[in-house]
Amino acid sequence: MAHDDRSLTFEETLAAIRPTWAEIDLEAFERNVDAIAARLPAGSRLIAVLKANAYGHGAVELARRCRPDRVSGIAVALLEEALELRRAGISLPILVLGPLQEAQIAIAAENDIIIGIVGPEALDLVSAHGRDHDLRIALKLDSGMGRMGFRDSEIPRAIEVLRTMPRARVEAIYTHFANASDPRDPYTETQRANFKRMFARFRDAGVDVPRHEANSAATMRGLIDPGESVRVGIALYGGEALDMGQSKLEPVMRWRTEIARLKSLPAGHPVGYGGTFVTSRESRIATLPVGYADGYNRLLSNRGRVLLRGRRVPVVGRVSMDLVTIDVTEVEDAAVGDEVVLLGSQGAETIRAEEIASLIGTISYEVFCNVSARVPRIYRDGDRATVRSSFSE
Repeated sequence: MAHDDRSLTFEETLAAIRPTWAEIDLEAFERNVDAIAARLPAGSRLIAVLKANAYGHGAVELARRCRPDRVSGIAVALLEEALELRRAGISLPILVLGPLQEAQIAIAAENDIIIGIVGPEALDLVSAHGRDHDLRIALKLDSGMGRMGFRDSEIPRAIEVLRTMPRARVEAIYTHFANASDPRDPYTETQRANFKRMFARFRDAGVDVPRHEANSAATMRGLIDPGESVRVGIALYGGEALDMGQSKLEPVMRWRTEIARLKSLPAGHPVGYGGTFVTSRESRIATLPVGYADGYNRLLSNRGRVLLRGRRVPVVGRVSMDLVTIDVTEVEDAAVGDEVVLLGSQGAETIRAEEIASLIGTISYEVFCNVSARVPRIYRDGDRATVRSSFSE
């Protein structure tokens, strides 16, 4: 799909697009990067996790804000995500967490992309290429998550295969934590001990390379050994990494729309599909040009809250594909064209992704990722803005 990528003043940008958009604050992202980098121990570096289009925030734009003095590399989930960054001119090391298919290995090597090796079968796929071609790889160990990674019993053969690959360079060894977001759960310490023991087997065999294990939650808890890198995703975007935490990092995304229609309804009048909401009094109902096709979850029907003139107002009726209705009876001066904030701050009030997630039984990661591609992103950098929209000519 075509997209527009123009540098405009903020006012010009607003006039050029639909009234529903997500503002991405590039300066807030940079401040979060700085705050995380500043808390790392000596010799440790930050790997920015920008998979899933930077959790819906825009991988290319945020990668451009990852300065090499703060960020040592970028991690993504898919080869196509890594290739998009390379095409955009991003030169930082990029790790594809994997797995890759056989046909993708040569493409990754040609584009100087580090291949995450997630088990014996993945190592077998790259072994032939690594004998005769330069290759950058990283080995994932299963310290207890039970998904990807080498198990203890698979390490001896992995070491043997690595010895047959003289042109393959192991860049790092890493693992992933299952329960680091819960400081009360001792399993993270079990995983840390497992990883150290497994890593030592590679080191004793001569594969002594950098390592990384801490995700956002472990990083915020300080579970980092000096010299270890960390892989941070959700915290970069101002999401709360801990189950019982209160992050001091800044939200990067602010999702807003405007009142498109305003009407008065008598008591006893149904609103929306199925008539799941019926007015109990004479009410003023506002319609917003946003819906579940934009990522505003249907489970927020009759449950969600939005911000209007600095006040919380309820979502009433079912969220439909393109429209949401809200009850603005208590906001007497509400008018067509008023800004309504779905996610983020307005005045002294804030709706965080964690609040939305708790209402619909999910996590903040999904709230961010579900803001769909048809919602234009406006990248704010001081008083300048860049708009990226899938529907621009």
